[in-house]
Amino acid sequence: MNGRAVGWPAVVTVALALALGVFAMNPLPVGAFHDDARYLMLAHSIAAGTGYRFMLLPGAPAGTHFPPAFPLVLAALWKVAPAFPASVTLFKALNAFMLALAAFATFVFARDRGGLAPWAAMGVALAFAGSVPVLFLDGVLFSEPFFTAGLLGALMVAECAVAARPATVPTAQPPRAARFATIAFAAGVAIGAVTMIRTLGIAPGAGLAIVLLLRRQWREFAFAMAGIAVFVVPWQLWTMQHGGDIPPVLYGDYGTYGGWIGAALHTEGRGFIVRVAEANVQGFSILLHVLGVDGAMQFVAAVPLLIALGVGTARLARRAPVSVASAAVYLLVVLIWPGTPDRFLWPVWPLLLTGVACGASEIVKWSTAEAATRYARGAMLAALALCAASFIRFNVGMYGSRAWEGQARTNAALGIAASDVAAQLPDGLIATEFDGLVSLYTGRRAIPLLPLMAANYLRPRTAQEAAAQLSEILDAYHPRFLLVGTPEALDAARLLAHAASPRIRFSGAPSSGILLYVPTSP
Repeated sequence: MNGRAVGWPAVVTVALALALGVFAMNPLPVGAFHDDARYLMLAHSIAAGTGYRFMLLPGAPAGTHFPPAFPLVLAALWKVAPAFPASVTLFKALNAFMLALAAFATFVFARDRGGLAPWAAMGVALAFAGSVPVLFLDGVLFSEPFFTAGLLGALMVAECAVAARPATVPTAQPPRAARFATIAFAAGVAIGAVTMIRTLGIAPGAGLAIVLLLRRQWREFAFAMAGIAVFVVPWQLWTMQHGGDIPPVLYGDYGTYGGWIGAALHTEGRGFIVRVAEANVQGFSILLHVLGVDGAMQFVAAVPLLIALGVGTARLARRAPVSVASAAVYLLVVLIWPGTPDRFLWPVWPLLLTGVACGASEIVKWSTAEAATRYARGAMLAALALCAASFIRFNVGMYGSRAWEGQARTNAALGIAASDVAAQLPDGLIATEFDGLVSLYTGRRAIPLLPLMAANYLRPRTAQEAAAQLSEILDAYHPRFLLVGTPEALDAARLLAHAASPRIRFSGAPSSGILLYVPTSP
């Protein structure tokens, strides 16, 4: 970043992004999507001085599921405003601020690394901040806005580490070599810090390593990796030490990812990752949904966008090689990860938008001397303009209805109902589909009713599988009450209740949409 960073385009970008972030805020409770409540549970534990633990889970296991940076920030706010749930608005305001910070980082990256004019960089930043999926993530207490800002910041520091010594300068005098190594170490520390927000933050580390190795900058490579290790090694050692705190059945909800993936590979076979990649390739089409097109029109829109992205990536590879390599590694990980790719894609949305904008900038420069090139240039620019218009129409058109909140409202209604029921029950462990929300809003100990299993990403679990997994929960934790709200959980509960040797029995319907079951034996 340099002295040009602050100017009217930057100010307008931050102001409009902050307004969009505030607009995305909603009155829904924290916990509609599980991870949001779990971040806040860890934050509460830190603020209360009980450590980085899930205090309302039996045994108070260590919080190995999430890196600690986002819960630490939330814990600081909890200390300032400890009156939960009155403080929910403050927590959500944090994400509005983070969206503005991410938009500013996008602006600086697009201008300084992409070489775009300030007004074009502002357009890229506002396209990112104004995308409906980004607004959805901003309105939920997820870490994506924070992660996006940190990711872009770390990439810009990493680019400085590469630019400090051009590839054409193989050696340097000792004073300059020490300066290059210092910059590389700082880049590594920045990347390690981002990894403490989301584990996928390690992708820039791989990107930086690839570029430094290709340039034969061995010294800088060693210092960069040492910088990354400052954060990553202690965290990995700590998670390894405490990974056994969580029973395997809850690895996907509260434990480490290694065991979670390992269980899926064991049951689904070696071809599991290949099948995941095949499914996720199709899932990447979510990036075209923000254009408001579907079916064959998605293919039509994809052609000019991919051409522009390819042209722009060639330009970025010269100006920001670490970012290009990091984005490639990041997308590869998302491709093979057994989870819907949409949530994971949006943190690199600024890089993809910058790539398309850089491509458009290069296409404008195409020679008009030959008729064929002139027609191709005009057709490409017209197609990109239509894509931009469709993007604006679709996203701005949804601002009035706030349709992106539909699933959150449905989940929140069930979660609130479960919380109301839980508040009226006698003491005892509760199993519910909204365990985080119930724990936060009632102070009751709660566990998931059905676990998150990687093996079920490619195929919905059958009622029999769900019943077997619910039985594992019963065996591992022996809950006193089961609050059932979704059809999947209801099917599992009914199977266990009507088995030859029933494990649970129906106890009533105390709230709309929530059924109460209890174990047949302690």
